Amino acid sequence: MDNLIALRLVMSAVILAATTAAVLAFAFMKFPDNAVVILFAVAATAGAGFFIHKKEKAARFEVYYSTVQELGKPISYNKNSASFERNGTRFDVDFPQGEYKLFFKVNFYLPNIREKFSIQNKSLATTHHSDCYRIQEDSPLPEEYLLQTSHPAFLLNFLKNPEIKSEVLNYNASLWGRISISLEDGSFEMIWTPPISEQIDGFHQICRSAVIFHDELKKFAGKSGK
Repeated sequence: MDNLIALRLVMSAVILAATTAAVLAFAFMKFPDNAVVILFAVAATAGAGFFIHKKEKAARFEVYYSTVQELGKPISYNKNSASFERNGTRFDVDFPQGEYKLFFKVNFYLPNIREKFSIQNKSLATTHHSDCYRIQEDSPLPEEYLLQTSHPAFLLNFLKNPEIKSEVLNYNASLWGRISISLEDGSFEMIWTPPISEQIDGFHQICRSAVIFHDELKKFAGKSGK
């Protein structure tokens, strides 16, 4: 898959070269030669921007399509969000966008679950509900993860599931990579701020994680509904 950093480095290099050429032409060349160079620099910058945009758009769709083929059925796709269905559940995914929204977000809803919990990197430290307790002992996760829940026994038992624990541990805390996973009365949300290099390919990772949570929670809902 295309690497977002590589694409943006190419764009930056083209802009730098074009800007340098335009400045030198304006300073040291006479009209009309300098105008030709400046127009060429503007055209090169615009062309590079269009090329990078098309490459990112194509790469995102490629990852979306291959991921959905593996995990479910496609519903919708656009440049900022996508949806797919798995076993009757709709998954809505937001892509990282622009300068201030650098995260993936996945939502789905499962009826018949009345649990509340959140799993976060401690650097986020967000309190979700007044009726949730912080689990400070016996956590199966490393200290960097903050656990909050209205039902400690459920969450601790849930995290003993090897697949669930493994998925959470895939998201190590770092300067740019943070994870927040929450459930409130059937409404599930997973937010991940990936490294810049994963803002395209990371779609597969977070969707796979959300699907694993979904499948395990659905097993619990089935048991509790009996």
